[in-house]
Amino acid sequence: MANNKVIAIVGTNASGKSALGFELAKHFNAEIVSADSRQVYKHLDLGTGKVTQDEMCEVRHHLIDILELNEPFSLAQYQALAYQAIDEIITRGAIPFLVGGTGLYIRSIVNGYNLADVPPDERLRAELAGKTDEEQRRILLSMGDIDVPKNISSRSLLRRIEKRRRGITAENENIPRYDVLLLGLTWDKEELHKRIETRLDKRIQQGMIEEVERVITLGATAEFLERLGLEYRLIYRYLMGKYESRQAFRDDLFKEIRHFAKRQMTWFRKDTNIIWLDSNGDYFTEAKRLIGDFLLLE
Repeated sequence: MANNKVIAIVGTNASGKSALGFELAKHFNAEIVSADSRQVYKHLDLGTGKVTQDEMCEVRHHLIDILELNEPFSLAQYQALAYQAIDEIITRGAIPFLVGGTGLYIRSIVNGYNLADVPPDERLRAELAGKTDEEQRRILLSMGDIDVPKNISSRSLLRRIEKRRRGITAENENIPRYDVLLLGLTWDKEELHKRIETRLDKRIQQGMIEEVERVITLGATAEFLERLGLEYRLIYRYLMGKYESRQAFRDDLFKEIRHFAKRQMTWFRKDTNIIWLDSNGDYFTEAKRLIGDFLLLE
């Protein structure tokens, strides 16, 4: 296709990347393809920071609310759906914005991973449900996988083990499909922690704990909530009486989100193609300029 340009906006938890992507998409009359591994599920709203229905009316969004609770979802499935959405957006003459914090989702599109999909192994998942990340790392090591990234997520560990069980040890050569401008947004450590804490307390006040209670009544399993990680994992444990108090739960969740944001930055910092916006300045205007220049390039 003649025009294959994509804008990708990445960042850590509570960085403001979603709000920035939304405002930029409005400015450029663009459409947003979500790159969030949890926003694909229905009913998970507050805990994932999902956009509101009003916002979806202002800017068209893709790959949000496409799965029922408990449904498995692989990186290869995400990539296929994202490719389809991006191609359709380009065909309509609009600009695709890829926005989210799931680094592997972003990279699968930007780098054009040639993925070998493997169906979920429910028996294996049941076996691994109670195992820690470190225990799963040792399983991979015993299978000959000695190159496991330190910041790999629990879900990615599971998928890696599933692929190893099927004899798949590496992906084929990457084939990028798009010309991508990668913009990143984050803050210094102190400011980011303030933003994380403010957002966490606001979401708890808005009913994030009650949201998890609702999805449990809708049939969300313990294994599913544990796999989702962070808010859903710890709220589930809180509801099951694993914390001595609400404050202890809240403080532990705050700590875990900070650690996750640090792991996100470790992941993103390895990508030298990301242009980091100046969060202390007018980063919206900076992003507009960079995008405008990129779109004009032949």
